Amino acid sequence: MNRAQMYGGINFDLNDGPIRTKHLRDIDGKPCAQLIIGDAGESIAISVTRSTPEILDELAEAVAELKAWTMRQQQLRVLPEVV
Repeated sequence: MNRAQMYGGINFDLNDGPIRTKHLRDIDGKPCAQLIIGDAGESIAISVTRSTPEILDELAEAVAELKAWTMRQQQLRVLPEVV
């Protein structure tokens, strides 16, 4: 195996961001692209350099699903409580 992989998971609370992208060159001078969530020092970077456009479409679909869930939760909060 020629690359690092994470085993297990990381939980990172997005809260109110920030979210940004970064385009740079890696240590070998090759182009690199990242999705960065959080502020400097408390951020997580997801490399998408080797990702296909299709997998990025899947990421966009997952984000849309999370957005829909969040909107439903906000709507539920304004309903009166049933006792």
